[in-house]
Amino acid sequence: MPRFTLQSRAFKQNTRPVIWLDVERRKADITPALTSVAGAEGLLTYAHDSILAESAAARRLVFKPWHELAVELVGQAQSTNSLLAGYSIPERDLLMTACPEHAEWIRENYLNANAAKWFKNRHPELYAEACRLAGDRRRPGLKNFLVQSALGYPYKKHLLKVEPGSILSRLRRFLAKRDGTHRELTNEAKRDWAYLIEYNREDVRGMMHLVEFVKRS
Repeated sequence: MPRFTLQSRAFKQNTRPVIWLDVERRKADITPALTSVAGAEGLLTYAHDSILAESAAARRLVFKPWHELAVELVGQAQSTNSLLAGYSIPERDLLMTACPEHAEWIRENYLNANAAKWFKNRHPELYAEACRLAGDRRRPGLKNFLVQSALGYPYKKHLLKVEPGSILSRLRRFLAKRDGTHRELTNEAKRDWAYLIEYNREDVRGMMHLVEFVKRS
């Protein structure tokens, strides 16, 4: 059981700063393709996949290998006595795999911000609506809560149908045929890339908003 969850005493009593992160990848990927991080420097987005390097530069993203970013984040968190936070356990596990020598520290200083259990216990009507929005074959995710008016979050409608894994697959396929040259992508592919970045950043903003909603309740 993670030490820091939205139901835990440790979370309710926490006064430490938090470094928030969200990653995008396909299920088959070992490491993320994209990560957005919110901390002392604001909200920054990093690309990790070399095939995306030119496309990352076109959108003014930072290109950095995932392992290098993970080491930096863990080091920053330790030096500032901050928590690391993501909306699921897979983000934690990615950090632990990248920094095995700090795995136990990460385990004990990671906030799992997944709110499904909290909503199920405290606001079953909002949980039920999130389940309906997610569909019968999926568990409710972050956006299934954020789109509900009770949370007061202005979720961008054009991001509702964004499917990160599908976009990544298409982009990698297109770029592989074009030697990674961003300018040769179709307008639709460039739009999808912009939407993927925006979706990733929105997940971080939305997660932070949701956690504040929980704190106020």
